[in-house]
Amino acid sequence: MNVIYTDLFAVIKRFPDRKELLKNLFRKSQDFQGICEDYRKCRDALVFWSQSDKKNAAAPREEYAALLRDLELEIIQKLDENI
Repeated sequence: MNVIYTDLFAVIKRFPDRKELLKNLFRKSQDFQGICEDYRKCRDALVFWSQSDKKNAAAPREEYAALLRDLELEIIQKLDENI
């Protein structure tokens, strides 16, 4: 599977009710493609740190959780701008 589609699918999984709008925006905006890539990478990092049993895992886990929330808000904003 192409990484680009993996990025899009990660966002669709989070916002399934906005699938068509996500696909359209992804097709026409390189900026949005970058946001989707950042979202997927951040989500993957959060999963990694959430499963880590290292004693220093709490700090990166909290940072990635906050970043993921910020990216979700940015995605919602882009979607709302393109309705």
